Amino acid sequence: MPPIRTRDAKAAPAAKGEPVVKKRKGFSVGPANLPDGTYRRKTQKLKEDLIHKAKVKKAYAKVKAQEEANAPKKSVYDTVDETKTTKEDEAEDATTLELHPDRVAMLNEPEPAPAPAKSERRPRGDGNKRERRPKPSAFNKEMEFAEKRRKAEEARQKEREAKVKEREALIRAKRPDQFGKRRLGRESNALLSRVQRMVGQS
Repeated sequence: MPPIRTRDAKAAPAAKGEPVVKKRKGFSVGPANLPDGTYRRKTQKLKEDLIHKAKVKKAYAKVKAQEEANAPKKSVYDTVDETKTTKEDEAEDATTLELHPDRVAMLNEPEPAPAPAKSERRPRGDGNKRERRPKPSAFNKEMEFAEKRRKAEEARQKEREAKVKEREALIRAKRPDQFGKRRLGRESNALLSRVQRMVGQS
């Protein structure tokens, strides 16, 4: 018989009706088109770590299976007896009211002297709580400037009102009485208050 060509050999199992076994491809980590560099090396390292972990897991599973196979098997009756005895021991411990020997020894010891209480901190200064300094505002200067302007404006307003009052008082004082004579007393009072205000300003 002539030798079978490779092309025919590949097609032969499919012709016979056997299932075609596809070759498994390896897994990939990260994109396939990375250029050589930091990212490619990083993905290769991740892939190597994953492969190593999988191999270790597989080896561990084999060793564990061998150990379990070599270990002597306990019968069902032995395991049932053990569980019964542990339950009985727990029940006995719960029912006894005797104190534990360590607890008895601790109770028989003399009481230790009480530790001295911590001395409280003495308050600083006059005994009052220390007040925190107010947090410096970012607009202190602007607020002070606005306050000065407001006070100056109030002072000017008061001065204007005082001048208006004096003027009205002087006008009233200069009005003649019913006989057409000047009222010198009233005029003198108005002039005196005006002079006092002028002197107070300077």
